[in-house]
Amino acid sequence: MTNDEILAVITGKFPEIQAIPKVQGQARGDELYLSVPAQKLPELCRFLRFDPPLAFDFLSFVTSVDWKDRYEVVYYLVSTLHKHKLVLKVNLADRATPEVPTVTDVWAGADWQEREIFDLMGITFRGHYNLRRILLPDDWEGHPLRKDYVPTPDRYD
Repeated sequence: MTNDEILAVITGKFPEIQAIPKVQGQARGDELYLSVPAQKLPELCRFLRFDPPLAFDFLSFVTSVDWKDRYEVVYYLVSTLHKHKLVLKVNLADRATPEVPTVTDVWAGADWQEREIFDLMGITFRGHYNLRRILLPDDWEGHPLRKDYVPTPDRYD
C-alpha cells in the first residue's frame, strides 16, 4: 500500500484524522504523518494494529514535545509485515493538566515509554495500569523536560 492508500483506509473509518503535509526542506523519510484527536487515539491504534491490510504491529517509540503553548505526544509505528511507517501526533492544548489515553493495551512496549514521559514531562496517560515515576525519585518536584521547569537549588549550587 502507498501512503495515499493507507490514508484513505484510515480516513474512511476515522474522518476526523488529518494528514500533516510535508514541509519543503524538512528532512523526512517515507513516513505518513497524521494529526489525531486524543479521544480517538485508543480506537485508532487498535484499528492500526489489528486491521490485516495495515498491521502496524511495532511501536518503535513514543516521545513528547513542549511547544510552549501546547504539548505534543508522538507515536512512531511500523508494520513489520508490510514495511509501512506511520507517525501519529496528538496535540494537548491543556498545559495545566495534559492527558492522553494509554496505548499499553495495544502495544505493551508503550509501558515504560509512557511512564518516562509522565515522569519528565508531566503528561498523564489515562488508563495506564502502573503510571508512576520511572527515572526520578518519588519526591521529585516538577517535570524537568518542560520548558517552564525551574530547577530547585541544592547543596552543589
